[in-house]
Amino acid sequence: MQQCCRLVFRQAFKKTMSIFMKIAIHPLNEFTHHIEELVQALFTQWHDFAPWSSPEKIRAYYRQYLNHETLPCAFVAVDADSGRLLGSAALKRHDIAQLPQYEHWLGDVFVLPAWRGAGVGGVLVRHCLSEAKQLGIGELYLYTPDVQAVYEHYGWREIETRWYNGETVSVMKLDLGQYS
Repeated sequence: MQQCCRLVFRQAFKKTMSIFMKIAIHPLNEFTHHIEELVQALFTQWHDFAPWSSPEKIRAYYRQYLNHETLPCAFVAVDADSGRLLGSAALKRHDIAQLPQYEHWLGDVFVLPAWRGAGVGGVLVRHCLSEAKQLGIGELYLYTPDVQAVYEHYGWREIETRWYNGETVSVMKLDLGQYS
């Protein structure tokens, strides 16, 4: 019972904090000092999956995101007052090689565990959608094993399921022309 109450309080606290916290989104290439923290958080969370199986692989992966002028490009969410890292997301091309017909992807959406449920992921996703529209991208794709409902809230629709990186994932699509 006591553990349950602490969890509820923590969730309520996070939701309250998101009202007062100012979230700033920056290109990763402008906030490279957060790369190591991001690498460690991603390794802790996703180390069971091949692309994330070692900090070295993750560091090498994120090096490709240091140019914001072209895809791929990554963004970090930080607390605007403290500069604390909250999460990250990326825009990229051909995220699943077996689906070459789907060119532009939203990927690597990650919120540090302490900030989940506080709206950080939504801010990151909306920022990436805005960036994609500015780049003239008409359709965006993503894959997710378990948070389809979150993306459906933003207008994404599932177009197929497949086995990828050791798990069943939903491939989802968003027509950016209909996104406001």
